[in-house]
Amino acid sequence: MKKCFVCKHTQINPGRVNKMFESDGRIIIVKGIPALICANCGEIYFETSVMKKLESILSHSFGELEIISYDNAA
Repeated sequence: MKKCFVCKHTQINPGRVNKMFESDGRIIIVKGIPALICANCGEIYFETSVMKKLESILSHSFGELEIISYDNAA
C-alpha cells in the first residue's frame, strides 16, 4: 500500500488494533489484529491473509458476546 485511500497520506505503519464485529445478532470483539494504520488519519487496513483469518474466526459459533485474541484463534 503506497498511500491512504482516505487522506492520501503516504505514511502507513504496521500495528495492532481491537475491532468489534456484529454478525447474526452476536457481538464479537477481536483483540490484537495485525493492521496497517495511516499515520495521518488513523484509517485501518487489513491484509488479505488477516481478512481470511477474521472470516474464519467470525464463522464459528459463539455466544451473544465473545472476546477473542487474534493470535490465539484457530
